[in-house]
Amino acid sequence: MPTETLKEFFHPESIAIIGASADFTTISGKPMKNLLRNDYKGSIYPVNPRYDEIEGVKCYDSILDIPGQVDLAMIAVSAARLISILEQCIEKNVQNILLFSSGFAEIGESGRKIQDEVAKMAQENNVRIIGPNSVGCLNVKDSIPMGFATSLEAENGFKTGNIGLVSQSGALGFSVFGLAQEEDLGFTYVVNTGNEMDVTTIDTMEFMLEDEDTTVIAAYMEGVPNGQQLINVAKRAKELQKPLIILKTGKSEIGKEAVSSHTASLAGSEEMFQVIAKQYGIITVKDIDEMIDVMKIVSRRKWANGKKLVTVSNSGAAGIAMADLSEEFGLLLEPLKGETKEKIEGTIPSYGSALNPIDITAQALKEQHIFTDTLETLVKDDNTDIIIIQTTFGGALGEQICRKVAEIDKREAKPIIVTVTGTEELTGKGRQVLREYGVPVYKTTYDTMVAVKHLSNLSDFYKTELAAERPAVNAGKAEKEEYKSGVWTEEKSKRLLKQLSIKVPESAVAESLGEVEQQIDGLAFPLVAKIISPDILHKTDAGGVKLHIQNAAEAKQAFNEILEAGKKYKEGAQIEGVLFEEMLSEKGVEMFIGVKKDPQFGSFLVCGLGGIFIEVLKDISIRHVPVDKAGAKSMVEELKGYAMLQGTRGSKKADIDAFADALVKISDFVHQHNGDLKEMDINPVAVLEEGQGIVALDGLLVWNETEQADLIANQ
Repeated sequence: MPTETLKEFFHPESIAIIGASADFTTISGKPMKNLLRNDYKGSIYPVNPRYDEIEGVKCYDSILDIPGQVDLAMIAVSAARLISILEQCIEKNVQNILLFSSGFAEIGESGRKIQDEVAKMAQENNVRIIGPNSVGCLNVKDSIPMGFATSLEAENGFKTGNIGLVSQSGALGFSVFGLAQEEDLGFTYVVNTGNEMDVTTIDTMEFMLEDEDTTVIAAYMEGVPNGQQLINVAKRAKELQKPLIILKTGKSEIGKEAVSSHTASLAGSEEMFQVIAKQYGIITVKDIDEMIDVMKIVSRRKWANGKKLVTVSNSGAAGIAMADLSEEFGLLLEPLKGETKEKIEGTIPSYGSALNPIDITAQALKEQHIFTDTLETLVKDDNTDIIIIQTTFGGALGEQICRKVAEIDKREAKPIIVTVTGTEELTGKGRQVLREYGVPVYKTTYDTMVAVKHLSNLSDFYKTELAAERPAVNAGKAEKEEYKSGVWTEEKSKRLLKQLSIKVPESAVAESLGEVEQQIDGLAFPLVAKIISPDILHKTDAGGVKLHIQNAAEAKQAFNEILEAGKKYKEGAQIEGVLFEEMLSEKGVEMFIGVKKDPQFGSFLVCGLGGIFIEVLKDISIRHVPVDKAGAKSMVEELKGYAMLQGTRGSKKADIDAFADALVKISDFVHQHNGDLKEMDINPVAVLEEGQGIVALDGLLVWNETEQADLIANQ
């Protein structure tokens, strides 16, 4: 497990620097310089046959000449020399390697071959590698800099804290670290994984999760190396209530191309990544500023009890801006009530406002207690979940107010967030006081509200239960011959839906004209006729659907016309017959249920308005499977078309509960088959009036062709 194997990596008692240089201004020289400057307590073994010693430390011709055990080898040699160096490390029984060298998969096929060979050797010999193309790592807790990143050269050392940071990009990752240190944010570890030949961002996140001193984990990712591993990490983070913050690039096509050339990652589907993040509580940010802003507010680990927000400001305009953003971000800015309102009305000037936002006016310049007395009242208000203070006061007054706010915050569990707007010259001392106390402080209203949105959403997520592993369902166990093709047509798909206890219309299949009358005997007119062909999936486009069939003669005519249209639409198409169904007489809201398999994360459940609306409006909701009843209902409720299900303009409420049940049944079936299903499309699903259930009117399944043999064998 990474948790076990990486502990020694970041806590080495002896370090060899292969390719070490006496020129401490070079990439090969800086790692040793950084260790010496930070008084590394372990043994340092520079390796370079050109030197007898470096800065008084004995230098060795080869790692094999080192007399003691080597816990970590930092390698700064060309890619071409790496194979022989790795062989020596393996012979020396070095288990951990930090690889600075570039010129591997990021440059193309030739570099990839070397990278693959090195990775294979490492795996066969239980060697962990970070890199190549890494600028290093930092154990902040023990002040062990392992690399040449500029941030490792800080003259005043490093501020320790509770944040772990891992980044595929060294320049970006250590820039975030440096900027965050200026904001008085402390860290446990900073890791640059580079090309991720072996150790990945997610491996490192797993390690940090189990580190008792690390309670917040931030990551920069250019791709998701293992989708299920990321989900498992997110689930574990929820158990421990350790926030995960991820900045992921490669969203645009140009961005994806840049990612490939940078660290040879596969960016993957951004839409599905965002679904995973929302479902499993990962905070996603757009840039490094937002990442640092979120670090500030979640590293306090003061969770909000709800979304009720109160803002206090000496500027009416700032209060209005907060109100606008509260609505945009789904936060509740409700009027103050009862004793709380009365106390604040007695505290602030009569021309101020004790509504919400609270405007204490510029009178607080003369009477400093107005700010702090208002805050003291709000922290005791059970109807207030989060308090935001905005001030423009500078100088000694601003500093005094900030110090008093910080003192109140220290003894209160309720989140208090501060916006101090103004220049560094005038308001900087107040901000610095808040930073020293660990109070989240921002310069603009927008930055404040974005951070509060993330805190509120995460606090809510920690109160929810993730969908548990669902029991296997006894469904879809059709006869072996049903698996002749990777595509299940509507007729086969509906047989499955019946096994899942999802209602479908009464139907019959005619394979020849002579069978039509016999097959439809017992069905109630009017009927609908549809072509059955794995080669014609869009039946309407092919003229393969006939409606309102009133008798046997019309049924036979429909059979002939459908077959003729199908043959004309696609020459050589395999046509298995015509499906005749009873037309639905009840009115219902047309919905859609779908399944899509993502190469990184597996299967996703999709729902939305059905029929033509799925393509026109694209009003859909997506979840990773499995989905339980609560998750299914939340999918439906977040649709813009949810109002249609609730009943509009005199129409009765639809059977939302039955539709949610169907979502769960489909989810269970898909989860049971564990990625065998490539896609599913049930469209439309008629959701009838409340209490009347649903009816699936069409369906299509596509299995993964390469997995057919295994699927058949398991039946």
